[in-house]
Amino acid sequence: METRQHFSDELHRMYQDVLHMGTLVEEALRKALTAVTTQDRDLAEQVKEGDQRVDTLQFALDRRCTEIIATEQPVATDLREILVAMKIASDLERIGDHARHLVRVMDQLTDSVFGETMPWFSTMTEKGIAMVHDSVTAYVNHDPGLAREVARRDDEIDELHRGLYKELVGLIASNPDRVETGTALVFLNRFLERLGDHVTNMCEWIVYAKTGEHVELNKA
Repeated sequence: METRQHFSDELHRMYQDVLHMGTLVEEALRKALTAVTTQDRDLAEQVKEGDQRVDTLQFALDRRCTEIIATEQPVATDLREILVAMKIASDLERIGDHARHLVRVMDQLTDSVFGETMPWFSTMTEKGIAMVHDSVTAYVNHDPGLAREVARRDDEIDELHRGLYKELVGLIASNPDRVETGTALVFLNRFLERLGDHVTNMCEWIVYAKTGEHVELNKA
């Protein structure tokens, strides 16, 4: 009984680590958006520094999960939960990177030519933040229904990505002297589109944790 309690405690800590990572990543995206829209360079530096915290937490979680597998010999269902925690942590770490990408181009986002694209980036980021928040909620609550609903929202980010890409290409064509700035924003647009893909991956793992079935969510 004592051994099983220890195992349950370890799983609880694992869930808490994932929740903590999700909170940090959501906070990083929110800070990055605020830093860009207000041109707050101190806040931008906080985002860059905070990315290391997310990386460190992912490393610690992977180590915890590896130790659980090695010492507790979990059965199939528990092993699935551990695998899912590691997969979700990996996607959260990548999403955290996108917050750093956002603050790196804060000067380009206020460029005299490309500043008009800022609302596009703000909307994409806001939708991404909401998806991260709700996917972590689905994970903690073991809610595959919510996970499926969150994954469907990736269509909205994809649509914004396509519209913004056309806008950026048009601005670059009209302002060849701003190619470097425009290219940086094209990459940012792609990073934010990938954010939605990472959340969709998380949602697929949440469904797998509950059902044991691999599903592809929101695939055309």
